[in-house]
Amino acid sequence: MRITALLLALLLALLLGLFGGCASMDTAARQRQVGSVVAYLFPGSETPSIVADTVAELKVPFRIGVAFVPDTASPEFRLPENDRIKLASQVSEAFSNYPFVREIVAVPSMYLDAGGGFGNLDRIAAMLNLNVVALISFDQVQNAGANGWSFLYWTGVGAYVVDGDQYDILTSVETTVFDIKSRRLLMRGGGISNLKGTATMVGFSEQARAARSRGFDAAVKEMISNLQAEVKSFRERAPKDPMIRLVLPPGYSAAAVIR
Repeated sequence: MRITALLLALLLALLLGLFGGCASMDTAARQRQVGSVVAYLFPGSETPSIVADTVAELKVPFRIGVAFVPDTASPEFRLPENDRIKLASQVSEAFSNYPFVREIVAVPSMYLDAGGGFGNLDRIAAMLNLNVVALISFDQVQNAGANGWSFLYWTGVGAYVVDGDQYDILTSVETTVFDIKSRRLLMRGGGISNLKGTATMVGFSEQARAARSRGFDAAVKEMISNLQAEVKSFRERAPKDPMIRLVLPPGYSAAAVIR
């Protein structure tokens, strides 16, 4: 009898752990973090405002700031600041070794206000002496759910689900480069990644967090390749573009600096 009662208690504990675990998974089945450049620069508008027909006057070589736009993620899901700094440094590589860029500055996330717009950028530019800014925007969605092939077993420290959760993480990242004073878009490049995997229930949060970081790494890698092509295109068209005026140092020609 005592053995039967013990087995029933154990079975009840297993069922409660299983259903309780599934309930907690359901509430976090879909998570999303979005950092929209449109929401940051044009708050309250679903589409960017038409930029005035203003010529971008670029003092070459110029200082460029690299920053992540503010996002809507909950704290436990947000990309950590140290990861942002690492990814921003990778984005900076797309602009390195070009004589028309004098210095690349990583802008801390705390400097950017949600919906701050170009007014916020003007203040940051004045503080850091920036001429151009590269804004990194992103959209990452994580879908998670119970795997049909999962099973639960009991150990001395609790219930474990083997292959019991699966995740599907889609990440889209884009860098848009603006001349701050004229508000003109100079170049842009984007990248995407899609990661799928499984993890035990006990280790799901940690493994999914690591997968989200890998998703950003993969998307940024593709974005940098596309951005490098954009920088090359800008280098070739800037001296001939009527909407861009290059202010060169004394004694320099456009061909000497933009090459």
